Amino acid sequence: MARRIKDRQVGVPGDTTIRETPGVCGGYPCVGYTRVAVRLIVEAFRDTGSLERTQELYPMLTLDQVRSAMEHYAAYPTRVDEDIERNRRVWEELTGQPWPA
Repeated sequence: MARRIKDRQVGVPGDTTIRETPGVCGGYPCVGYTRVAVRLIVEAFRDTGSLERTQELYPMLTLDQVRSAMEHYAAYPTRVDEDIERNRRVWEELTGQPWPA
């Protein structure tokens, strides 16, 4: 349910759809038409242990969107873990330092 403005997608607030769009976040899953990658939600949840606290870290998302991202991870962990690992490797290559734990 997004509308187009000058050939650009504009997200509908609260859109809980998880999308993989070529050219956006490496083609890995994101929440709605945002550029918030599911991997970011998963990593934040791992740090906080709370959907509510995770949502507070991403105030542009609703709690339902955070929940949807976690449900997507439960259904497709390999795809999201691949994105997490890819970002870890790039971080280490660029900085010469291990991924922050």
